[in-house]
Amino acid sequence: MRDFFSDEFLLDSPLAVNLYTEHAVKKPIFDYHCHLSAKEIYEDVQFSSLGELWLNHDHYKWRLIRSRGIDEKYVTGEGDIYKKYLIFIDTLYYAMGNPVLHWSYRELNDIFKIREVLTKESALRIWNKTKKIINEKKLSPRKILSLYNVRGLCTTEDVSADLGYHEKLKKEWKECMVLPAWRPDRILNVNSQKFIDEIHAIEKHGYEIKSYQDFLAAVIKRMDDFDNAGCVASDHDLNAFVFNMTSEDEMSDIFLKIMKSETLTKVEIQRWKCTLLVFLFSEYKKRNWVVELHAGCNRNQNMKMVRKVGEACGYDTPGDFEMSLPIGELLNYLEENGILTKIILFSLNPKDLWPLASLCYTFHETGVDSKIQLGAAWWMQDHKKGMIEQMDALANTGLLGGFIGMLTDSRSFLSYSRHDYFRRILCSYIASYYDRGEYPYTEMLGKLCEDISYNNVIKYFLK
Repeated sequence: MRDFFSDEFLLDSPLAVNLYTEHAVKKPIFDYHCHLSAKEIYEDVQFSSLGELWLNHDHYKWRLIRSRGIDEKYVTGEGDIYKKYLIFIDTLYYAMGNPVLHWSYRELNDIFKIREVLTKESALRIWNKTKKIINEKKLSPRKILSLYNVRGLCTTEDVSADLGYHEKLKKEWKECMVLPAWRPDRILNVNSQKFIDEIHAIEKHGYEIKSYQDFLAAVIKRMDDFDNAGCVASDHDLNAFVFNMTSEDEMSDIFLKIMKSETLTKVEIQRWKCTLLVFLFSEYKKRNWVVELHAGCNRNQNMKMVRKVGEACGYDTPGDFEMSLPIGELLNYLEENGILTKIILFSLNPKDLWPLASLCYTFHETGVDSKIQLGAAWWMQDHKKGMIEQMDALANTGLLGGFIGMLTDSRSFLSYSRHDYFRRILCSYIASYYDRGEYPYTEMLGKLCEDISYNNVIKYFLK
């Protein structure tokens, strides 16, 4: 029987141990998609407790706690933080097989060097021990990023975002690149009040938007602002997508209709999203931005709770849409028109992994390694099984060695333990091919682990 707290956690063979200890674990982290706050990183306020670190931002943990019938007061509400912590510990007993269990213990190990079972009996002792460490080490956002050896990260920002904190960090903190990633979902989804709100928020940057042409001009100027702040990526929540282009005249009509709060048809909504997306791609190409397309999510499934606690708080699920054909049509159009930039295709529904993996290797460019990427196991798939399924799809249809590896997609500063979780699974996965006699290049094993852990993502985004 293996020890849960062993250094060999998730490492399935001596070769896997060697690949991890001699190669993967030594590489820094570049987190190309997260939801951390540049403001919090800049202000760098010391954390107060393990409860705050664990529970203030992590909707993965919230979902599990709620499933036990706990009042929202002790999830996202104003309940006592220590009581929330105790409830979470009690929840972990039931979390066999869930990555939150593994992540939580890795976070305790990686930051606090604690290897002890969380129980009702040990809870107070661990709380006090972590609190002492937080105070002694003055654990703050920047301190934690340094402890995890994070060299760069991309925060997710609306088109209207104030990039002032990114500019300040760029000047004042050289240890880690904190780059804004452009997230234009609110201007793509015209069937939402958020579209009008976003237009007014963009106008606050000094633009008057009365027409579709004004809108495009403001968008371009905002992209220039992002580019000047160091942006290297655009991030899209694609959800269900239909490739349905239209004319500039119809786009102008749609813009005026939505600004008058008139109801759009389903076809108009599809055409707006597709046509504007293609326009944005033409601008991404000019700036050499990587595009992240997150496909297959059903948002806001429990509207009663979304109205109560807000969006992105644990009420989204995998969707079941047709993805490979419309995305393929999009990529083909971009290729035909010379505006196909680097793209990462993420799938929240595992049924789309194999078609999307094959699609990635249908498009390529001289001098660019793995131009279209199959994104890492994302969100509700970023557990051990999901990571292996994603790597299986990639390895069997394309080049595993070109993979850019893990992202956190998280608001929690402790979530960087997930990179270590991924690297352990990666090393076992790569070692398994060699151990089974299915891969002959002994000298390449360590390089593959280092490249997928860090080297590839740096080359893909920054070179």
